[in-house]
Amino acid sequence: MKKSFLIGSLSIVLLNCGAVNRTAFGMTESKLIQTVSVEQGCPKENIKILDKVKSTGNATYSLDVCGKRMVYKQIGSVLMEASKADNITNGMSK
Repeated sequence: MKKSFLIGSLSIVLLNCGAVNRTAFGMTESKLIQTVSVEQGCPKENIKILDKVKSTGNATYSLDVCGKRMVYKQIGSVLMEASKADNITNGMSK
């Protein structure tokens, strides 16, 4: 009885943790826009999410960044421009 209560309590705590949720279910779109704004030197109000594909722990976002189409990928808790993410993941598989 105590063991199942402890496991249930731990599960509730972990699922309520923001970092775990962002890693498992994707980061917030406001954080994405903030990151892209800093990296691309584009004001936040000029960044629009055109499309998104999310899965557990990963996501791909198509964005309009100051009139330029860009793709960003989230892999776990890391967010980066798709071409850089592809270079890193392709290098790991070789």
